[in-house]
Amino acid sequence: MTDLRPFRRAALALLVAAALPGCALFRTPPPLTVESAYAQGMEAYNAGQWRRAAELLGQFVPNATSDPRLKGALMALGRAHLETREYVSATAQFLRVATEFPRDPEAEAARFGLCDAYHRLSPRPQLDPEYTNAAITYCESFASIYPGTPQAAQAQAWVAEMRGKLAQKAYENGFFYFRRGLYDAAIVYFNNVVTQFPESPWSSSALLRMTEAYGRLGYREEEAATRARLLREYPQSPEARNLAAAPADSAGR
Repeated sequence: MTDLRPFRRAALALLVAAALPGCALFRTPPPLTVESAYAQGMEAYNAGQWRRAAELLGQFVPNATSDPRLKGALMALGRAHLETREYVSATAQFLRVATEFPRDPEAEAARFGLCDAYHRLSPRPQLDPEYTNAAITYCESFASIYPGTPQAAQAQAWVAEMRGKLAQKAYENGFFYFRRGLYDAAIVYFNNVVTQFPESPWSSSALLRMTEAYGRLGYREEEAATRARLLREYPQSPEARNLAAAPADSAGR
């Protein structure tokens, strides 16, 4: 027969502990106050505990409208969201600092945070470009307000990257129609690449496809003009070198 006495003694010990005042085993943690949310949130932030910091500071910020620590808490909350890849939430915190405290020192970091967060949100070129356009807007704005800074140089590099994505998307849209023999529609997209993103490597590819499209449509004058433009404006591109090596009347055929 199983000896149940040890189990009975353990149950009795638990009952006695529950009856003792202040027993740690059954003690209810004190409710989180605004002060403790801030203190624990910043402690977690400084320790690199990003999710914990975001949780606690997220409880402090709505109750700290007139608190002088609000700006710092918003910046910490935004950076914590960046670290946890909650980029949309990060933009909300940085935008608050930039709009509510536009002349304070924190505004510069907040504006760069907006640029950074939207750059991270920017998807592959084939997807909706909403966040890519937002990244261009905020990064161009930052670079114009804080020229000559390392962050401005980074923002400009991100702008070039984002514009390259838009150029690629426009080119691929044009090529979609080109492959199906819908050359007029393809030309519209290819022309958009060249006019809106002339600095992009996709521009020389778009001009080559436009040359081919005009040739297949039998528009000899437009074909020749587009060919000449490619050779003139992008002479070092692979497309221009290949086209220059081919007979002029063989383009597009």
